[in-house]
Amino acid sequence: MDINELKDKIAKEAGLTREEIDKKVEDKVFELSELVSEEGAAYIVAKEEGLDLLEKRERSLKIKNIIPNLRNVEVIGKIVELSEVREFERNEKKGQVRNITIGDETGRIRIVFWNNMVDLTENLNEGDVVRVKQGFTKANTFGMPEIHLSARSTIEPEEKEIEVAEKSERYSEVPVSKNLGERKNLKEVADNDFLEAKAAIVSLSEREYITCPDCNSKLEEINGSCVCKDHGKVEPKRNLIIHGYLDDGLATLRFVSFKETAERIKNENLIGKEKLFTGRIKKNEYFGNLELMVNKIEDIDLDEEIGKLK
Repeated sequence: MDINELKDKIAKEAGLTREEIDKKVEDKVFELSELVSEEGAAYIVAKEEGLDLLEKRERSLKIKNIIPNLRNVEVIGKIVELSEVREFERNEKKGQVRNITIGDETGRIRIVFWNNMVDLTENLNEGDVVRVKQGFTKANTFGMPEIHLSARSTIEPEEKEIEVAEKSERYSEVPVSKNLGERKNLKEVADNDFLEAKAAIVSLSEREYITCPDCNSKLEEINGSCVCKDHGKVEPKRNLIIHGYLDDGLATLRFVSFKETAERIKNENLIGKEKLFTGRIKKNEYFGNLELMVNKIEDIDLDEEIGKLK
């Protein structure tokens, strides 16, 4: 069905007006940094309204299509690496963490198991094909997506043959020697570059949305309280997204920032101030243009800049 038929179906089955569905879809595209299509956003809205329009379709994502800040992620992959369980202490509390890497024909991605979730890895082995359900994604240090699990997440064996891609530019542990953080002019950037740009923000817009602090799912407001369908009444986690444009004197480039970097842009009013912006270049599938997913902002060290000119 086309997008208009899809929206009409959602409106009818959810008991909402078409105008309300149009607004929800538009908001969802913006919430996900315009990295999903209008159709994809409509299916997400349908799911949040309790509708299962994807019942007869494969629900899992290909690894190459996984981006940071997704919820309810489902993916199938072959385990290519399991780390040892690592114990740590934080704020006088002990914890544990284990990572596994899975792959499919499109790429590889890391899955992070914290504390009690580590038990889910007990019977896993390299070469197993697994299906992960109800995960959520975050960006790692290099701006690459990785999957995290909540109390409702599952990982189960999948009877399927998978050929894992030999090389993957999306692999979350790209070797540091591969020009990570290379200084580039904005007119020279290419999809999947991890770079540093000396530029200034020339325009921006912001939006805040609330999620569950435990599983990152969307919350409902009931009688003045924020309620997660899995964790009940919670104190909401407020998430800031800032979009805008950078200018380095040679070109302009759209950027997207989340959480701490977005907060810094807002709190320090960085419009017009030249800084060093580090992050990953991604192609916006909705608009077809390139944009920088910013994960670090630094002040410019003049002595260091002068040294680079010598």
